[in-house]
Amino acid sequence: MIKTIPIINNKGGVGKTTTTVNLAAGLGRAGRRVLVVDLDSQGSASFALGIDRDDLTPSTAAVLFDEHSAREVVRSTPTENVDILTGSMRLADADTRLSRVEEREKRLAQSLSDLSKAYDTILIDCAPSTSLLTINALVAADAFIIPVAPSYLSLEGVVSLGEVVRNVRMNLGEAAPVLGVLLTMVQRDDEQTRTIMSEVRSHYGGKVFDTEIRSDAPIERAPTLGKSIFEYAPDSQGASDYQAVVDEVLDRLDRYGDVYGTVRAKQPERA
Repeated sequence: MIKTIPIINNKGGVGKTTTTVNLAAGLGRAGRRVLVVDLDSQGSASFALGIDRDDLTPSTAAVLFDEHSAREVVRSTPTENVDILTGSMRLADADTRLSRVEEREKRLAQSLSDLSKAYDTILIDCAPSTSLLTINALVAADAFIIPVAPSYLSLEGVVSLGEVVRNVRMNLGEAAPVLGVLLTMVQRDDEQTRTIMSEVRSHYGGKVFDTEIRSDAPIERAPTLGKSIFEYAPDSQGASDYQAVVDEVLDRLDRYGDVYGTVRAKQPERA
């Protein structure tokens, strides 16, 4: 059903990687087998999951460029039940290299197909850009999550992402629906923050998760040590917030899986 879930926003600095890593860790703690696909050339999700810089290659790039199968490249992480396809600087020129490949928008989906049965959930950490890698993530997705920090620039990233999704649906006849919009880096005592959060909830309604990820120092420190918030500070506010998000995601996967599968199946064929 809903298995492959990109964490995506065209604006950087909104908590995409932090959400990917902690959602993966939380789902792993719940007993699900999780694969993280790091599509960012900076490899931030890979570092945050304890992968050393010298161990980034072969990476997701080698899979996309048809140099290795995904099974050959996937590796375990110190986080329970979480494996990863690492990011690396080789992804920086992926658009140029993939532009010459037939069905280039479907390379990621095709590459992940032989791993699908091995995992309950596949999370994709996307770079903050409108690129061929972003389109690959949307085509491979069953649904996606949009982290939104309470700033107007972050909202602009959501708007531009919406345009990308519409173009993918128009040109390819396929693009996944939104599983949820997640408010991150929340400072509830800030008036502008409260105003923007109110706008997000008013505009996106029930798509917005009830849980808000509050600003919390341990959330910022954990990735520098290659750990999730659950491993670094299990009793912290950040761990409590991300556990609540994990619970909401599991609930939506259970309740909406059949609906999303039907919606995806009914999308028009490519012209």
